[in-house]
Amino acid sequence: MSVDYDIVVVGMSAHAQKLVSLAVQREARVAWVWDQEFCDQYSNAYLNIDQIDHILLLLQNKLSDCPKSERVHFFAQQIASIRDNFCQDKLLEILQKKGVDVIIGECKFQGKVHNSHVLKVSETALAERSRAFSQRSLSSRAYAIAHDITSQRKIFGLAEYNYLTANQLLNLKDLPNSIAVLGDDSKACAIAQAINFLGINTSLVTDHNHILPNLDVAIARTLQAQLEAEGINVYTNTQTTAVSQIEHSRIRIWLDNQTIECDHLLIPVAPKKFDFPSDRHIYQCHGDQDIAKILQQTLQTGFWRSSSIPQIPTMINVSTTPTVAQVGMTELLARQKYGQALYILESSTENSLCKIISNHKGQILGASMFGDRAKLVIEAIAIAMQGKVNIQHIAVLQELQITEQWEKLHRDHRQQVKFKNWFTFRRDWNI
Repeated sequence: MSVDYDIVVVGMSAHAQKLVSLAVQREARVAWVWDQEFCDQYSNAYLNIDQIDHILLLLQNKLSDCPKSERVHFFAQQIASIRDNFCQDKLLEILQKKGVDVIIGECKFQGKVHNSHVLKVSETALAERSRAFSQRSLSSRAYAIAHDITSQRKIFGLAEYNYLTANQLLNLKDLPNSIAVLGDDSKACAIAQAINFLGINTSLVTDHNHILPNLDVAIARTLQAQLEAEGINVYTNTQTTAVSQIEHSRIRIWLDNQTIECDHLLIPVAPKKFDFPSDRHIYQCHGDQDIAKILQQTLQTGFWRSSSIPQIPTMINVSTTPTVAQVGMTELLARQKYGQALYILESSTENSLCKIISNHKGQILGASMFGDRAKLVIEAIAIAMQGKVNIQHIAVLQELQITEQWEKLHRDHRQQVKFKNWFTFRRDWNI
């Protein structure tokens, strides 16, 4: 039995958009399901967390010359003008011209028809402020679930409390005096810094020992110190157990053996439950490696599949000021896998810190950086890693004097190995 599509992508994350674009380039028949409800009071559709991140960065650039005490008064006006440039209608038009079926509505899987899963969509069409609903059933060779993800937290009272999301923050006309941001990933840190920039009393709450737990410890702690220096109250190693509303519509947040009070609690991405069957034709898409796997396994040209999937180094970008970026392994993970057979190379200035992990052959295993050039430097290293270029041949590392460190350590290591082999030879032969 034939199917309607080569791939159906569900979700509105940046990775969903990237997968759709790459699939279209391969001449695949694609449907993209935007499974978010539109808000009647807002002219714009849902924005994913990467778009929100970029909007807040543009806002900070626009208001950088404005006194901190006055920035909050310009928020609604400036954010509206910036957000208009992210109008989803333009994206819809471009995709539809390329042959993508963009379907807006709520969706769920409803069994199989002739061994092919069927996705039922309650389609929502907006026209002249009225809604018309229709049911569509989509069949495809493959499905990709690509929502913005967030950790599921069990917090007493959270379900009853109307907390803010990053998307809702952009639509506020009047900003509160204080906001607590719950989270420790790159998006939570960037949003907390943007809120604090506007002159709002900001707290950042994490249950890990430091923010950005997936980053190198030294780099993460450097950013944490920067946020604290800017006036953000960072609560680490703190379990959020409950929230409750108190007088004047303020809330109390229970953190282990202490409480904090604020006007709003913000969770960057609202937890979303989406049930999908376990099947080899249904993929989760949350990163570039997932995209590569989906394209290789479902949209490869040629009848025979290649068994190897291209390895893409995992990158993390944190759009704070200064920026933070990382690719590949942290020092901790590299030591767990390779033991002492590593070189840890560092370059630091007053405003930046770069850390490279390589093996004794010069192969880069991971890199992290804090500083204004972090994203550009780490992207260059990521390309080199993918092309298996050794550390001594990467120009940007020569600028940071990392190459000189590697060459010195490598000479010392070879000398040590030479002495060790010589004395082993003399012991073996009793010379």
